[in-house]
Amino acid sequence: MSSLPSRPTVLDPAVSPLMKGGGGDDAASPLAKGGYGDPPVSPLTKGGGCDASIGLPPQSRSAPLVKAGGAQALSASQSPPHSRFDRFIESPWLPLAVAGLAMALALPSLRAGWIADDYIHRAKMIGAPRFEGLLGPRTELFRFFDGDPDHTRQLMDIGLLPWWTDLDIRGAFWRPVTVATHRLDYALWPDSAALMHAQSIFWLGACVAIVALVFRRFLEPRVAALAALLYAIDDARGMPVGFLANRNALVATFFGALAILAHDRWRRGGSVLNAPAAVCALALSLLSGEIGIGAMAYLAAYAAFIDRGPIARRWGAIIPYCGLVVVWRIAWSALGYGIHGVGPYVDPLAEPLRFAGEALVRAPALLLGQWFFPPADVTMLMSPQQTWVYAGVALVLLTGLGVVIVRGLPWARQAGFWAMGMALALPPVCATFASDRLLSWVGIGGAALLAQFLVGAARATRLPTRVLRKTLIVIHLVIAPIGLALRAAYPAGPPAIHEAVLVRTPLPPEVESQDLILVNAPSAFHAGFLPLMREVERRPVPRHTRVLAPALPSVTIRRTGATTLEIRPSSGYLSWVFDRLFRSREKDFRPGDRIRLTGMDVEIVECLPDGRPLVVRFTFAVPLEDASLRWLQWTAGEFVPFAPPTVAQTITLTPDAPPLF
Repeated sequence: MSSLPSRPTVLDPAVSPLMKGGGGDDAASPLAKGGYGDPPVSPLTKGGGCDASIGLPPQSRSAPLVKAGGAQALSASQSPPHSRFDRFIESPWLPLAVAGLAMALALPSLRAGWIADDYIHRAKMIGAPRFEGLLGPRTELFRFFDGDPDHTRQLMDIGLLPWWTDLDIRGAFWRPVTVATHRLDYALWPDSAALMHAQSIFWLGACVAIVALVFRRFLEPRVAALAALLYAIDDARGMPVGFLANRNALVATFFGALAILAHDRWRRGGSVLNAPAAVCALALSLLSGEIGIGAMAYLAAYAAFIDRGPIARRWGAIIPYCGLVVVWRIAWSALGYGIHGVGPYVDPLAEPLRFAGEALVRAPALLLGQWFFPPADVTMLMSPQQTWVYAGVALVLLTGLGVVIVRGLPWARQAGFWAMGMALALPPVCATFASDRLLSWVGIGGAALLAQFLVGAARATRLPTRVLRKTLIVIHLVIAPIGLALRAAYPAGPPAIHEAVLVRTPLPPEVESQDLILVNAPSAFHAGFLPLMREVERRPVPRHTRVLAPALPSVTIRRTGATTLEIRPSSGYLSWVFDRLFRSREKDFRPGDRIRLTGMDVEIVECLPDGRPLVVRFTFAVPLEDASLRWLQWTAGEFVPFAPPTVAQTITLTPDAPPLF
């Protein structure tokens, strides 16, 4: 049994506004230090007890508190009386209040509709005859590519996948708990996207409420309340609540936070039933989404900074969780789940060196998105070379940020817990492209540290600390809630961009006997959803859909024969992250490589030094003017009819892209 007390003592906070506190650069009073620093030592915390700053709102306020260093004792009778605000932030209503606020800010998501992977879910749940047997069963909503070359080839032939897709591509995730929530949607309201989003909003509220309880276990009440508020209104919650297929992040975080709470109750001397309850909660988290592994970051940090007693006993307490993760990972692989050939994704165990290289670039972008600005998602618009530059700039900014924050945040044991949890939660989410939607676990430690800094630096005198504090207040308490509402409403990004990359051109019924040829598309990923979207919406679907080349910045087209085009994008193929979704960067093309699809052959004519195609020849089974081919090109943010050039003619398409592009 741990030597941790069940209710560790903390200082009674001074009656003041939520972020009023002491410390930072000032020499604060014992009361002011209660927000973040190394607290005075009480009789309950002497002799191996828990750090005073890590517990729940104390029940032992009458115990005398002795200032470290032998200063004058401060009895409970000298403590200021509780205000109504203090009683509220210590009441059971606070977690519900911050959860309600987060849910209110997420209400715009009710109009977000279905996007991207949601259409794959719909095709599986309501049926899509054209894709029968290719997308997997209803119980496997997150098995997108099964690694079967025959299935992949058929999806390429239909047009859901572009011609450059790796035939061995596999992208399958084991998320049965989250799948159950989606199946509930389709059982109760299969045609109402709004009600499906309402369930996601519920999970957001549940996630925020349970995280608020975690903060209460380890933070002084006012700091815990501020941390809960910061987490609740963080715009990083926007995409998980607004994108139905990303609900798994909320569900996994909810159960993972339950595991941390149960573990803490067990280690503080609560019922031994809390131990198996914590293991079960972690299992549910892992089976909700791979992001649930983030709970292990805080369980490890707990052993390092919170748990007391012999090292073997502290670290031995997390052995059951480690064993569970090992069993989960073995089962995950044995059941055919995993990633292969999905460009931006990397399996840390299968490709450790590549993962390490990606993490060096992605981790700084994610941390900058958590603490400052801009969102990590901006890296999706950058080339690989630009992301390295961005990572370097981010590291410089984060270093400066860290120096100022550490000066205003004395390194108490409790602060180490949050910092270690945040740091350990970062590597797992570096397994895919950087995006704020991945910050649900990183954000827990980030919100706690930020709250401690904002309270602790309230009376700071140094200019850098004061400027940083005010800047962070504006970012996290003013801009963030606005961002949450906007990102919940538009999880796929600004409408001007999202709508522009989709094929919204009206198509007549006769398109079912035609091949739709998209000469240039700003995103092959988004354009590829055309057949799936039209299928589930019961509209005419092209016989085949073909994306020939990227649209931006320009593409040169030369007609070399009656049935042949040669296309040269100015930046080559696979230059954008979404175009690389279907092929690993490690799997190069070579001149002479051929891909055969129904009615069209693709030949690689010339490649760039990095193995990406530069010039590609497309040979059709019929002349390009044949009525069985319907041609579209992208310009000015939409797809419009296109007339193929004449034989021997060369043209260059430079789209008049919308401003945000």
